[in-house]
Order: sequence, then C-alpha cells, then structure tokens
Amino acid sequence: MHVAEPVNIRYVTDTEGKRKEVIIPYQTWTSITGELEELREKQKILLGLQQACREVKKQEKGELKEQTLDEFLDEL
Repeated sequence: MHVAEPVNIRYVTDTEGKRKEVIIPYQTWTSITGELEELREKQKILLGLQQACREVKKQEKGELKEQTLDEFLDEL
C-alpha cells in the first residue's frame, strides 16, 4: 500500500486522551496486510540467501564441508 491518497483514520482514546486503538477502512486494512505478507515473503527469501552466502564463505575457508548435489537434493 502506498498511501498517496488520504485515508480516513480514527482513533479511540482513553479518558486521558491517549490513543488506544485505530480504526481504518477495511480496504485500507486489506491493502496493508497484503503488503505486509509480500514483505514477509521477501524477507524470508533474503534471509535464506544471506544464510547461503555465510555457508559459502565457511566452505571457502574449509570450516564447512561442501555438499554434493545428491545431498542438497535430499534436503529438499
């Protein structure tokens, strides 16, 4: 969701005027949660790539045994 358009946001406050809850239109909520899910998927992929890079560096230093293709495929 790229909030370029004005969004009708309302706040529920306590007796001291502190914000306790937010009320947003359902369409805005579904847009936010959809984008959040996409970002979680991207993060999962990036974390996997980061771990793979660490493993390659360890393999290059001889700190981690390299896998054969069969071993790799067996993990899938």
